Amino acid sequence: MTGGKLYCAHSNWPQNPLKNTIEVFKPESLEHLETLTFPETAGAINWVDHRGGKWWVCYAFYGQIENVRKTRIVRYDENWQPEAEWTFPDSVVKRFLPNSNSGGAFGPNGLLYATGHDHGEVYVLRIPDTPGMLEHVETLSAPIAGQGIAWDQSDIGTFFGIVRRDKEVVKLRLTHSAEFSELRDRIQWKREAQNPILPPRAAGNFDSTRCMNPWVVRQNDQYHLFYAGGDDHSQHRIGMATANVDAITEWKRGDPLFEKGMSGSFDARWCVLPHAIRMADDRWHLYYTGNSGQGTGLSSFPGIGVATSVDGKNWSRFSHQPVLPRSGEPGSPDAIGVAGGSVLKVERSDGTSEWRFYYTGCPTTGKAHLLNQQKTICLAVSEDGIHWDKRGAIMLRDPQRDYENVGVAGPVVLQRDDGSFQMWYSAIGSRWGYYCICYAESDDGIYWTRGAHSGDNLQLTPTGSGWESQMVEYPSVIREGNQFRLFYCGNGYGRTGIGTAVSIEPDQQTRSE
Repeated sequence: MTGGKLYCAHSNWPQNPLKNTIEVFKPESLEHLETLTFPETAGAINWVDHRGGKWWVCYAFYGQIENVRKTRIVRYDENWQPEAEWTFPDSVVKRFLPNSNSGGAFGPNGLLYATGHDHGEVYVLRIPDTPGMLEHVETLSAPIAGQGIAWDQSDIGTFFGIVRRDKEVVKLRLTHSAEFSELRDRIQWKREAQNPILPPRAAGNFDSTRCMNPWVVRQNDQYHLFYAGGDDHSQHRIGMATANVDAITEWKRGDPLFEKGMSGSFDARWCVLPHAIRMADDRWHLYYTGNSGQGTGLSSFPGIGVATSVDGKNWSRFSHQPVLPRSGEPGSPDAIGVAGGSVLKVERSDGTSEWRFYYTGCPTTGKAHLLNQQKTICLAVSEDGIHWDKRGAIMLRDPQRDYENVGVAGPVVLQRDDGSFQMWYSAIGSRWGYYCICYAESDDGIYWTRGAHSGDNLQLTPTGSGWESQMVEYPSVIREGNQFRLFYCGNGYGRTGIGTAVSIEPDQQTRSE
């Protein structure tokens, strides 16, 4: 379904002559709107999907392996003109036999999920940049007997299939085998007794109503704490406070680092969620999330922008356009909005490196609270930190854990010396109704482990009756010797200010760029 219309593949196979159409319906009433005809007479159209501004159609062939190998995926432009095509590898074709590809749909991670007619399996495939053959990523066991499949566009990660024999529709969740295995590290935190260490200032300052979204950079014996400040007129801008490492409550603050964007721009109302990182000896990037003042809720965050600096202190906006915009495509993990996270330089096995942006995707404005506040953790990669290639969702809400069954957001990723990864993130769940701070681990930074049992990955929760009794959120974590230091904000998304905590158990050595 796209553009408010339901598109259904139709074929008269095995009749001859073969006729293929795509039937278009109004989803609310199933009123038939139009028929799209295809001149193709060889191969039955079995499914259609829309992704990246393109139409994707499968032409299925049946019988002996030589014929089934002709089964192909054809990409069309918006005007239904063919552009490119791909066939299936033999590892999948042999599972199709004696039938063919039956169902197909793109998942929230950008991969293609396909089924045959007969086996309880889903084949995960990657589409190469150049036409040719699809790449078989893995085969997933599933309690469906092939046939049609679809992804829920309002609940990202929910997958539907059928058991044709029993006339059943089956609802599943996307996960991976290691997601709920044991965590390697158990980290506990000791809060600073004088929290909040950075509360809002008096009226008239740019941070008079909120100090939120901390991001800390340590330079020698001084902390540079980037944060978003809210003023008396509900405008938000980014500032920086400094303090000596041995004087964690004594902060010096200045004015905003740069102003909001002009009227009509993606950051016309707010600049929030700063993330500062040194890209080279003479170049810093400060990524931030823009609020346009248009739309409602999560849909008012259209993109992530960047400011640049040579010294990490004086900043200028790189562009009036976001470097990482929302997709605007129904069913994608950042369809209606994007928000901040963290950037990390990762060395590849071939000796080269890439920048990874772990960011927050806002997929839907569903009516139910569980869907309206749904957020996902997504990944984009870049060679230069400006031009980003989205790789889809890498973590979704967990419906089985009541502290993160609504959404996950604001990921902060560090890399250990052995190459593995650690992530801290904000989670929303029905237990508190607001944010807590959670933890995950990964060998490759793509597939994440959250612990074998509910509560294993829960790190910091609302507590007491004071400044953090409602919520704790937006962590920033750095390594200091054999400890971690955590900065975070409290009630009202920073209305009570920013606090800090330190880990109280030694841990594995971690590094970040």
